[in-house]
Amino acid sequence: MKNQRFTRLAAACLLATPAATASASGNGSEDLFFEPLPVVLTVSRLPQPVRDTPGAISVIDDETIAATGYRDIARLLRLVPGMQVAQERSNEHWVSYHGLGSDYPNQMQVLVDGRSVYSPYFFGGADWGALGVNPEDVERIEIVRGSDSAAYGSNAFLGVVNIITRHTATETGSTVRATLGNSGIADVGVRAVTHLGPLGLRISASHLQDDGSDRLNDGRRIETLNLRGDLRVGNDDELTLKAGISDGRRGTGYEGVLFNGSAPSSAYHQNSHLQARWQHTPSADEEWSLSWYRNRESARNEWIVDSHRNLDALGAIPELRDALLAAPGIAIPVDLNRDSLRDNLEFQHRVRSSARLQTVWGLEWRRDELISRQLFDDDRKHSQQEWRLFGNAEWRMAPRWLWNLGTMVEHIENDKLRLAPRIFLNWQPDPATTARAGYSRAWRQPSLFEREADTRVVDPHYGLIQIRHQGNPDLKPQRIDAFELGLLQQLPQIQGNLDVRVFREHIHDYIVRESLAPMLTPADNVFPDPNLFQRILGGTRWANSEGTVRLNGIEYQLRLKPWKDGQLVFNHTMIQARAQQPEIQATVAPYTASLTWLQEYGPWQSTISLIRMGPTEVGSGYAGSQRFEVDAYNTLDLSVSRRLVIGSQRVEIRLSGINLLGSHQEMVHRPVEQLPQYRGSKAANPVEPQVYFSVISHF
Repeated sequence: MKNQRFTRLAAACLLATPAATASASGNGSEDLFFEPLPVVLTVSRLPQPVRDTPGAISVIDDETIAATGYRDIARLLRLVPGMQVAQERSNEHWVSYHGLGSDYPNQMQVLVDGRSVYSPYFFGGADWGALGVNPEDVERIEIVRGSDSAAYGSNAFLGVVNIITRHTATETGSTVRATLGNSGIADVGVRAVTHLGPLGLRISASHLQDDGSDRLNDGRRIETLNLRGDLRVGNDDELTLKAGISDGRRGTGYEGVLFNGSAPSSAYHQNSHLQARWQHTPSADEEWSLSWYRNRESARNEWIVDSHRNLDALGAIPELRDALLAAPGIAIPVDLNRDSLRDNLEFQHRVRSSARLQTVWGLEWRRDELISRQLFDDDRKHSQQEWRLFGNAEWRMAPRWLWNLGTMVEHIENDKLRLAPRIFLNWQPDPATTARAGYSRAWRQPSLFEREADTRVVDPHYGLIQIRHQGNPDLKPQRIDAFELGLLQQLPQIQGNLDVRVFREHIHDYIVRESLAPMLTPADNVFPDPNLFQRILGGTRWANSEGTVRLNGIEYQLRLKPWKDGQLVFNHTMIQARAQQPEIQATVAPYTASLTWLQEYGPWQSTISLIRMGPTEVGSGYAGSQRFEVDAYNTLDLSVSRRLVIGSQRVEIRLSGINLLGSHQEMVHRPVEQLPQYRGSKAANPVEPQVYFSVISHF
C-alpha cells in the first residue's frame, strides 16, 4: 500500500509526543469549568441559552474545530451524540442523525449562515465533499438533534446542521496554512481580513488535494474562494454580502462492475453562491431582517458502458455471460451532467415584548431548478416552488417554567398545505438544572428526482436496454412524530455537565428505493434468452414503505475537566429501530460512542478521539434487495500542535492522523460480489489511515 512506511512512522511520532501524554495530575478550581452555557440561534430562530431551547443542541466551537486538525467538516459530526457518519471513499461522507437515508442520506437540513445547501441534485441531501466552506472561517457549528421543521421546514426532518462563519468585526490580520501528508495530501489555504471604517472584508482561498484510498479511484482536487463583507450603516443597520465558488475534480466509480456500469471516472463540479442580508436592529429587543441567496451547482461526469466489460461478475449466470459474448458489443455513452439553480428570499422579525415573552415570525419563498438530460430523459427544466410561514414563541410562564411554542405552515408545489407544530416545556428548578419535555411533527417532501426521474440506458442500435431510475409522481411526503425528554445538568462538584436526550420517533410513509424488473428487454435475435437478461438489469423506483419506522433510544454527552487544562468529552447513543422491512431497520446502528481528550500543556496542545460505530448496513440503498452488513469498528484520531513565536511572527505546527487503528470498512456502496478482486473480503471500499503535517502562520 502506498506510503505505508510514512503512515506508521508519523503515527508513532504522534503517540510519542509530550502533549499526548501530558500529566493528569492536579485539580483545577470549579470556576475553570462552571461557565455560562452558550447562546445559540438555530433551534427556534430566537437567541437562547442552551438551557432554554426547545430541544437538544450541540455546539462545536472554533477552538474544538482547530484542535481536531480535521480537513473535512463532516468528520467533526462524529463527535456529536446521535450522529452516524461514514466514509464511502476519501472524498465522500455519509452523514445522518439516527441512521436511515440509505446510500444518500437526505433527512437533515444543512445550512451555512442560514443558507440551505440541501441540494436538489439526484437523491438530495448535502454534498459534504463540496460545501465550499473553509474550516478556518467557521466560528461554530450548531447541531439540532431532533426534528426542527417548525423552524426550517421540510428538509429539517431529523435535525439541522448550521455552520456559522465568523463576522469580520471579530477578527483581524491574515493567515497562511500549508498541509502535507501521505495519500498525496497537499493543502494550501490563505485568509486575509481588513477593515475600512464601517466596512469589514474577508477573503479566503484554499486548495484541497489527496489521492484517496489505495484501491479506489477517489482522489480529489478542490479549489474554493470565499468573500464576505459586513457594512455598518448608522447605529441600527447592517448589510452583509457573501459570495463563493468551489471548483473541483473527484474520482468516482469502481473497477469490475458489470458492463462498466459505474466505471471509474472523474466527476467535475463547480458550485457558487451569492448571499445578501439586511438587518435592522432598533434595540437589543427587536430585529428585522431581509435576506436573499442564490446557489448554482454544476456537475460533469461521463463514461462509456460496454456490454463485454467485466462479465466475470456474472459468475452465477454463465449462460447469460455466453449470450452476451455472442452478441454484438454494446457501447453506450453515459452522461450524468446536471445543473441546478436555487433562489431563496426570506423575511424575519424578532421582538421581545416583555421580560417573559419573545417571539419571531417570518416568510420564506424558494424556487429550485434542475436540468439533466440523462436523469430525466429530456432537456427541460424541472422546477419546484416552496412557500413557508413560520412563528416561534418563548414564554416564561413562571420563574421555573418556560414554554416554547412554534409552527411552520408550508406549501410545496404539487402537494397540499402542511403544518409542522412543536411544543416544549422546560422546568428549571435551579440555575444548574433544566428538564424538558416536548412533541414535534415534521415532514420530508420527495425531491424532484424522486418524483420525476426517468434515467434510461439506450443503445444507438438496439434501443432501450434498461430504465435505471423511475420517478414516482404519487409519492407522499414522509412524516415523523417525535416525543422527547431531556435533561441538562451542570455538575460543579466534578467540574462538568451532562446533556441527556430520550427520544421516541415514529416515521410514517418512509420513502425507500425499491428494485424493479426491467420494463423492456433486447430482441430475441440478439440475446437468445431475454428472460436471462431480466435477472440482472432491474431498475429502481421510489415508494412509500409500509408500516411505521420506530426509533426509540437515549443519547447523552458528558463533559468533564478533571485536571488542569484538560477536558474529557464522552458521547454515547443507543437506538432500538423497528420497521416492517428489515433493510430499513438495518441502516440504523444500534449504538455509537466517542471519547475525546483535549489537553493543553504550555505551548503544546493535543486532541485524541476514540470512536466506536455499531454494525449497520449503510450504503446498500435499496429496500427488498440483498443486504450488505458493515461490522462494528473502532477508529482513533489524534492531533498534536505546538505554538511558536519566531521574531514577531506567530506560528503553529500541527501533526494530525485519522483512522490510526488501521484500514476498516465503514459502508458498502457497491456489492462486494460484483468486484472479483475483493471476493472473500468485506473491504470493498476500505477507509485507510491518513497522517499529515500542517504549518499555520498568523500575520
